[in-house]
Amino acid sequence: MIADLLARLADPRPLSAPESRRVLDRLVAPSLEEAERPALLLALSARPSDPAELAHLAAGLRARARPFPHPARERPVDLCGSGGAPRASFNVSTASAFVVAAAGVPVLKHGNRSARGRCGSSDLLLALGLPVDRNVAFARACYDRERLAFLHAPLFHPVLARLADARRILGVPTVLNRLGPLAHPAGVTRQVTGVPTPGDTGPTAAALRALGVRRGVTMASADGRDEFSPRRTTHAVFWSGSSVRRRRIDPSRFLLGDERTGSWAALPPADAAEETDRIFAGGGGARRGSILLTSGAALWAAGTVPSFAAGVARAREALDGGGAEEKLAALRAIAERFRGTP
Repeated sequence: MIADLLARLADPRPLSAPESRRVLDRLVAPSLEEAERPALLLALSARPSDPAELAHLAAGLRARARPFPHPARERPVDLCGSGGAPRASFNVSTASAFVVAAAGVPVLKHGNRSARGRCGSSDLLLALGLPVDRNVAFARACYDRERLAFLHAPLFHPVLARLADARRILGVPTVLNRLGPLAHPAGVTRQVTGVPTPGDTGPTAAALRALGVRRGVTMASADGRDEFSPRRTTHAVFWSGSSVRRRRIDPSRFLLGDERTGSWAALPPADAAEETDRIFAGGGGARRGSILLTSGAALWAAGTVPSFAAGVARAREALDGGGAEEKLAALRAIAERFRGTP
């Protein structure tokens, strides 16, 4: 029975590292009754967002993950949203990964299929013709050749498959939305992370710093999305080492007029893939604007530009120069070698 764990989770005091390990061990235990798993997950998800507790839980997931080795000197960046924001948006971080890689920064993007929205990161990549869900070898081939890889969460966190039914039963965002961006299997030290609300930016930044992320950005937009908004203020936390700065990003300072117009709502996978190809080919609109802001933040987090504004400008050069389109073409060529492989 899990009555003792439920009683502890009802107590708002932060879980210690040993308590966090005990809860996580029980949550993913094969012996746990399937009727108990949703109750335990819901109780854990209802707790206040404490940075130390989130870091303890994320460390437990990292310890269970399949590693993805890479040279530490390369310092790849991750761009990841929580997927738990009030309003779903276009797959900005996924598209931005191609732009950042085109600008010369290695990228290891962690992501998954959508648990409740229209199109998750992996859904878009599959629609683009990239078999990210097939095996780890595809991710390795992409990174070794292009320094750009997409780490499909179920391949690297197989233990979380035991929670899939519980998440479907609950049908609402859970603590896993908060933990996913914190549980990167490659242990990156540069990261841009979208969070559900402006109030989550600080705790998530603190948790990432505790997990060893040296430079990063967390953000949530005023219009209810876990991405940089091309229209309204985005609340963000930027940090580098011990320096932490809260910022309100006004998109009108960084984007051109046509980069703020039109929809940037979520699309079904096939439509999202078509829109990604359109933007990479030079198309404009609000989705392009959000991609430029996100890519600019990632380039700043990587330490390759001196400011966020310089990052946005460098991202615009990479996108307008056809670099993102070339990176996508290169990964599609690698994908051809994996057709038919298990």
